[in-house]
Amino acid sequence: MADKQTDIVNLELHPQAQTRARERINEFGTSMLLQAKLIAYKTKADLVLSRHIDEAVNTMYTEHKQSWTKELLIIVGGALFGAFIQGFVTELSTGNKLLIAIYTLLGFVGMLLVFVGLRR
Repeated sequence: MADKQTDIVNLELHPQAQTRARERINEFGTSMLLQAKLIAYKTKADLVLSRHIDEAVNTMYTEHKQSWTKELLIIVGGALFGAFIQGFVTELSTGNKLLIAIYTLLGFVGMLLVFVGLRR
Protein backbone atom coordinates (compact mmCIF):
# COMPACT_ATOMS: atom_id res chain seq x y z
CA MET A 1 0.00 0.00 0.00
CA ALA A 2 2.82 2.41 0.87
CA ASP A 3 4.47 1.69 -2.51
CA LYS A 4 1.31 2.74 -4.36
CA GLN A 5 1.13 5.97 -2.39
CA THR A 6 4.80 6.68 -3.12
CA ASP A 7 4.24 5.98 -6.81
CA ILE A 8 1.29 8.38 -6.84
CA VAL A 9 3.24 11.14 -5.08
CA ASN A 10 6.23 10.68 -7.39
CA LEU A 11 4.12 10.88 -10.57
CA GLU A 12 5.35 13.87 -12.57
CA LEU A 13 3.19 16.54 -14.12
CA HIS A 14 3.34 17.53 -17.75
CA PRO A 15 4.57 21.15 -18.06
CA GLN A 16 1.15 22.29 -19.35
CA ALA A 17 -0.59 20.46 -16.50
CA GLN A 18 1.79 22.08 -14.02
CA THR A 19 1.02 25.53 -15.47
CA ARG A 20 -2.72 24.87 -15.37
CA ALA A 21 -2.49 23.62 -11.78
CA ARG A 22 -0.65 26.77 -10.70
CA GLU A 23 -3.29 28.96 -12.44
CA ARG A 24 -6.16 27.13 -10.71
CA ILE A 25 -4.42 27.26 -7.33
CA ASN A 26 -3.86 31.00 -7.73
CA GLU A 27 -7.51 31.53 -8.76
CA PHE A 28 -8.76 29.55 -5.76
CA GLY A 29 -6.37 31.30 -3.39
CA THR A 30 -7.40 34.73 -4.64
CA SER A 31 -11.10 33.90 -4.32
CA MET A 32 -10.58 32.45 -0.85
CA LEU A 33 -8.64 35.48 0.39
CA LEU A 34 -11.22 37.87 -1.03
CA GLN A 35 -14.02 35.92 0.65
CA ALA A 36 -12.08 35.87 3.95
CA LYS A 37 -11.52 39.63 3.77
CA LEU A 38 -15.21 40.15 3.06
CA ILE A 39 -16.13 38.06 6.10
CA ALA A 40 -13.65 39.97 8.26
CA TYR A 41 -15.02 43.29 7.00
CA LYS A 42 -18.61 42.25 7.72
CA THR A 43 -17.67 41.29 11.28
CA LYS A 44 -15.79 44.60 11.68
CA ALA A 45 -12.52 42.81 12.41
CA ASP A 46 -9.23 44.71 12.19
CA LEU A 47 -7.38 41.68 10.83
CA VAL A 48 -8.25 38.64 8.75
CA LEU A 49 -8.04 35.76 11.21
CA SER A 50 -7.60 32.05 10.59
CA ARG A 51 -11.28 31.49 11.40
CA HIS A 52 -12.15 33.92 8.57
CA ILE A 53 -10.09 31.75 6.20
CA ASP A 54 -11.85 28.59 7.39
CA GLU A 55 -15.25 30.22 7.06
CA ALA A 56 -14.36 31.44 3.56
CA VAL A 57 -13.43 27.92 2.44
CA ASN A 58 -16.67 26.54 3.91
CA THR A 59 -18.66 29.27 2.16
CA MET A 60 -17.02 28.52 -1.18
CA TYR A 61 -17.70 24.78 -0.89
CA THR A 62 -21.30 25.38 0.18
CA GLU A 63 -21.94 27.70 -2.77
CA HIS A 64 -20.49 25.11 -5.14
CA LYS A 65 -22.73 22.36 -3.77
CA GLN A 66 -25.83 24.54 -4.02
CA SER A 67 -25.24 25.45 -7.66
CA TRP A 68 -26.42 22.08 -9.01
CA THR A 69 -29.68 22.27 -7.06
CA LYS A 70 -30.33 25.74 -8.43
CA GLU A 71 -29.71 24.50 -11.96
CA LEU A 72 -32.09 21.59 -11.37
CA LEU A 73 -34.80 23.96 -10.11
CA ILE A 74 -34.40 26.13 -13.22
CA ILE A 75 -34.59 23.11 -15.55
CA VAL A 76 -37.65 21.57 -13.88
CA GLY A 77 -39.35 24.95 -13.59
CA GLY A 78 -38.70 25.69 -17.26
CA ALA A 79 -40.12 22.31 -18.26
CA LEU A 80 -43.27 22.90 -16.21
CA PHE A 81 -43.68 26.39 -17.64
CA GLY A 82 -43.21 25.01 -21.17
CA ALA A 83 -45.92 22.41 -20.50
CA PHE A 84 -48.16 25.21 -19.23
CA ILE A 85 -47.77 27.26 -22.41
CA GLN A 86 -48.51 24.39 -24.76
CA GLY A 87 -51.33 22.86 -22.70
CA PHE A 88 -52.98 26.15 -21.78
CA VAL A 89 -53.29 27.27 -25.39
CA THR A 90 -54.60 23.86 -26.48
CA GLU A 91 -57.16 23.58 -23.69
CA LEU A 92 -58.23 27.20 -24.06
CA SER A 93 -59.45 26.37 -27.58
CA THR A 94 -61.35 23.28 -26.36
CA GLY A 95 -62.81 25.01 -23.30
CA ASN A 96 -61.98 22.30 -20.73
CA LYS A 97 -61.91 24.39 -17.52
CA LEU A 98 -60.39 21.68 -15.32
CA LEU A 99 -57.38 21.20 -17.59
CA ILE A 100 -57.02 24.98 -18.00
CA ALA A 101 -56.79 25.26 -14.20
CA ILE A 102 -54.27 22.39 -14.02
CA TYR A 103 -52.06 23.93 -16.72
CA THR A 104 -52.29 27.33 -15.02
CA LEU A 105 -51.15 25.72 -11.77
CA LEU A 106 -48.24 24.09 -13.65
CA GLY A 107 -47.29 27.51 -14.99
CA PHE A 108 -47.28 29.13 -11.56
CA VAL A 109 -45.28 26.28 -10.01
CA GLY A 110 -42.84 26.33 -12.93
CA MET A 111 -42.23 30.06 -12.66
CA LEU A 112 -41.85 29.78 -8.89
CA LEU A 113 -39.17 27.10 -9.32
CA VAL A 114 -37.36 29.20 -11.92
CA PHE A 115 -37.38 32.27 -9.68
CA VAL A 116 -36.16 30.25 -6.68
CA GLY A 117 -33.37 28.79 -8.85
CA LEU A 118 -32.33 32.23 -10.08
CA ARG A 119 -32.31 33.71 -6.58
CA ARG A 120 -28.86 34.33 -5.06
